[in-house]
Amino acid sequence: MGFMAPTFPAVRSLTSNQRLLISSALVLVVAVLIVMFGKLGSLRDKAQGLSEHVQKHLHLNDHPGQEHQQQPQQHIINDGSGPQCAGDPPPPVPQRPASQEAFANLRRKWFAQVVGDFDTIDQSDPNVRTNVEAISDGGRRVLRDIQLRWDRVLKNVGPLRAGDIGFHTSYTRLLRLASAWATPGTAQYRDEEVLQRLLQGLDHIHKIFYNSGNQDIKDCIKSRNNWWAIQIGAPKTLADICVILYDQLGPDRRQQWGQTIVDFVGNTAIPSLKGGNRAWTARVLVITGIFMDNEDVLRRGIATLSAQGGGPEVSKNTLFQYVEAGAGEGLYKDGTLLSHDVYPYAGGYGLVMLDSVACLLALLNAPDSPDEFRVTDPNAGIIYEMVERNFLPVVWQGMIFEHVRGREVARRDGTGWKKGQALICAAALLSKGCGGNVSSDLESFVRLWHNSNPGATLNGCTLSQMPTLQSILRNRTGPVAAPPRGAFATPLQEHFAYHAPDSRWCFTLSLCSKRIGRAETLGVENIKSWYQGDGMTYLYTHTHKTHYDDDYWSTMDPLHVPGTTNHQVEPPPPRYKGMGYRDWSGGACWAGGGGGNGVAFRSGGAGARVAAVSMDHYAGDKRSAAKKSWFMMEHAIVALGAGCTGNSEPASNLHTTVESRNLDEPGRLLVINGEEYRNEPDWEKASNRVYWAWLENTAGYVFLDAGRDAPYKLFSRQRRCGKWSDVNEGEEKSDCHREYVNIIIDHGVNPKVSSYAYAILPLADVETTRLSSENPTWTLLQNTVEVQAIRNRFDNGNSDVLTATFWAPGGVDGVGVDQPCQLVWGSWSGGSSWCLTVSDPTHKVQRVAVSVPAIGQWGLRTANASEGVVSDGDRVIFDGLKDGAAKSIFFTGRGGHDEL
Repeated sequence: MGFMAPTFPAVRSLTSNQRLLISSALVLVVAVLIVMFGKLGSLRDKAQGLSEHVQKHLHLNDHPGQEHQQQPQQHIINDGSGPQCAGDPPPPVPQRPASQEAFANLRRKWFAQVVGDFDTIDQSDPNVRTNVEAISDGGRRVLRDIQLRWDRVLKNVGPLRAGDIGFHTSYTRLLRLASAWATPGTAQYRDEEVLQRLLQGLDHIHKIFYNSGNQDIKDCIKSRNNWWAIQIGAPKTLADICVILYDQLGPDRRQQWGQTIVDFVGNTAIPSLKGGNRAWTARVLVITGIFMDNEDVLRRGIATLSAQGGGPEVSKNTLFQYVEAGAGEGLYKDGTLLSHDVYPYAGGYGLVMLDSVACLLALLNAPDSPDEFRVTDPNAGIIYEMVERNFLPVVWQGMIFEHVRGREVARRDGTGWKKGQALICAAALLSKGCGGNVSSDLESFVRLWHNSNPGATLNGCTLSQMPTLQSILRNRTGPVAAPPRGAFATPLQEHFAYHAPDSRWCFTLSLCSKRIGRAETLGVENIKSWYQGDGMTYLYTHTHKTHYDDDYWSTMDPLHVPGTTNHQVEPPPPRYKGMGYRDWSGGACWAGGGGGNGVAFRSGGAGARVAAVSMDHYAGDKRSAAKKSWFMMEHAIVALGAGCTGNSEPASNLHTTVESRNLDEPGRLLVINGEEYRNEPDWEKASNRVYWAWLENTAGYVFLDAGRDAPYKLFSRQRRCGKWSDVNEGEEKSDCHREYVNIIIDHGVNPKVSSYAYAILPLADVETTRLSSENPTWTLLQNTVEVQAIRNRFDNGNSDVLTATFWAPGGVDGVGVDQPCQLVWGSWSGGSSWCLTVSDPTHKVQRVAVSVPAIGQWGLRTANASEGVVSDGDRVIFDGLKDGAAKSIFFTGRGGHDEL
């Protein structure tokens, strides 16, 4: 942008300091020009003296409270009388001081984000009236509860102690009242008495507790006891209150409370401040700077986003870069999102990070934002990619998957679809901080997830979120992102999901290894997460979208987690950051078949048509183990287990849980080998000659190992009773009741070697399930501790695929490998196109040689291949396998289907 001289009215509108700065700069420029052209020394001396006089005058007129602002520097002009080092850097150019108009602009924008923009909200929307009434009712309850005492502000909240969350809860309630006071249409709107009671409460907390002189708070920060409430939770809430009440607080309160926040937030240039917590902290400082009118604090908040101000250990925690494998916390280019270093956490801290950064980018980088405080980090675009790269693989029908929500699954109000709604709102807000195609892409995801969300998006959002959502959803000609279909992998977090081609169901896996934690338990939350990371399977269906939100975690049986193999003795309490004991956890998404390759970013929703996933399971208490594989296809998931062993004390049966379904309606029909069962709860049935079963509204189940020597299949119907406090001591203690149907494979008491093999047919009808049992499209080739493999034909026989887990070097169905690996090999289009895909679930094997005689037999020719993959006759070398990611090679030719 070129320089344009200000007009006279513009000059008159400047402050005295700004006019002096401009005058000083012009004088300095004149002086430099005079020196350059060798004018008279006396004139040069006068110019220099005038410059110094202006500088001195500026310093004498510094305003109180601006001591942290960078002051104009006195530049010495080299007149040739003294030496000048060639390496001397140029003097720093001072940043232009932010105008009061800039701060006012940002306060208006943040008020709109926190309370609402009542100039743009569509008042005709019935959700607006409902929301206003709810805000008014909430404000009324807070007013009723205000009762100032020596240790609290609200009669039912407290006490104000450093080790208790009462002070944070008190601020949260007072924010609710402040919002009611500031919202047109509420009973409290601009009521002077309400304002005075609100200010009394805020003053009381500051005076007796939340102030920079409180040594108890400082001690808690040192010991990390209740640190989040002290350093993030309370500051975030108090900062929002101060923006809402900016004009009513006065400068003294704003400065005192703001300084308290800054003091308690402390040093942000520390390595431990990462991910969602770093994003929260940046938000706290930015908003505090806004209500304090403090440029230094605001810029410090912006710098916190990029982790500026520390060494390499700090700078690697910037929110605007992808981290490398093994780095722990952060965003990964493969779509992984880890928090607390070892947990997949897109639906928890990842969402916190996205929402906080979206709020700040919409505040600072929108077209109508002031130029002074824009986020200029060149890598900030990563956050816009995050919606597709890191969230799309873990969202179905507008819901965020359970096993990327950490311990939050044990919070009754933190449901998957509510988290999905928060994602919709964050993506909508993020679209305001960018432009062009990026904004259009983000809006397309908002429309996709809104259209399929089981909750009404606008019905559940806040008043402040409504205008942006309304504007996006009203644009009926705007693009809608394609829904995911097929398999998607994020190998560094060992997450795999299969989305049905018609979006009617989704199947996901929760795995663990030496790299990824089993499942998060922290403090009193999610205290029965014993097997949630040991191969737990999740089946989401459009017939019961809220299955896992329907009091599931309070009533489910933690010893019968679907997909897992474990004994029936309650294990010791889980450890925080309890890891898997084995390296093997991962899989491969087949790149052939006309679908995608399992990478969600820029996929247009197209995932792999086939995937093979496996885990070397060894339970947290080291009392059960199994080699487990899942082969995922468009119509079925085949699950194989070998080497199933148990060693519990006292001795108990080892179970593999096929299904433990929380029924949407009691009495759902269960069919076993064609016989119908609608029994009352407490019914059980056991048989080793079960070939198939079907559960109404859920799936069909086909057993591939039925017969005299097969493990017994146990069927039961239970009415389970539980409390949320059973899994989270801070939750409700009231009873919840749900009816479950269980399908379990019983391996016997502490077996030494056992196995299982079954297929799940999501939402299949009874007849399809029966036919699949009698004439399946798949063939079980091998199920041992060396190899687990099936062969599957689909597309009316035009596609033929081998999926195999090679736990050791060996061969199956004409394909051999010299190293353990995950492998998918097959053809489509009647045998004219072929693809071989390989990965290393241990993340340790760099090179695998695969022998495929069919290449020569069918005269196949290499079409293209991943880097490091080379075909040499019937031998294919996969070199440079890394981080669990798959590599592929494609062939063309006149193949057949008699053998692969």
